Amino acid sequence: MPPEFIYSLPPAGIFATVLLVAGLAAATMHTIFFLPGLRELGQHLTLVTPAILAICGTVFGLSVTFLANSVWNTEDKARATVNAEARSVAIMENYIEAMTGPSRNGLYKLLGDYGAAVKEEWPVMAETGASGKAEQALRSIYDALIKGFAQGEQNRVVQQRMLAAMDQLSEARQERLSMAQNVVSPGQWVLVIGLGLLLLLVAAGAHARSPVSRILALGVLTLAIAITLFVIVQHDRPFSGDAAISPGPILWATGAEM
Repeated sequence: MPPEFIYSLPPAGIFATVLLVAGLAAATMHTIFFLPGLRELGQHLTLVTPAILAICGTVFGLSVTFLANSVWNTEDKARATVNAEARSVAIMENYIEAMTGPSRNGLYKLLGDYGAAVKEEWPVMAETGASGKAEQALRSIYDALIKGFAQGEQNRVVQQRMLAAMDQLSEARQERLSMAQNVVSPGQWVLVIGLGLLLLLVAAGAHARSPVSRILALGVLTLAIAITLFVIVQHDRPFSGDAAISPGPILWATGAEM
């Protein structure tokens, strides 16, 4: 898997790091065919590697396409989940707005406390999951909704609808926490990186007779591999890094400060 520090870099830094690593791998593939034992083998590889190169390129392209599609779908779902969480808060506030007295102010404060807790847990939820402070804020809101309404048909209807909105908020929150930890697995990284290295090796073997052609082929493949891996790394963790999804919609809905 990529080292943790790479996710804290700006996009240019991420791309430069990925390109450097891919370039070092390509340089290694280029130099090994200068070794005495492999130079003669390279002469034979040029006869069989073009077909293998096409197969390896196709397999690598398909694996990257499927992985990138999965990463982008996860990111889109994570953004939709955050918006759903904020929308549930907004629905609750519409009902609170029609209330009067201490209950109204108390519920507004509890929603504000939940927003502050979400802001606090956001940077670390990918590692630690739910924070105790945010869970306590949710329990306090549920407790206020269940116990804080007087008798009466109208109050019961409002209570039921607000509880339904809270259930939707809790469900969206659990999905958000799950997606924060839904990253590209080590096995997927091994597959993509291994296929990329194999593609570089086969390309180097296909051009073993001509060092200049080998450099050009490896250069083009290195750039292509670096771009694809950069895109995956950039969107691998939807709530981390420079392109992270912001808690802004939830904080705005709850009235918490950005």
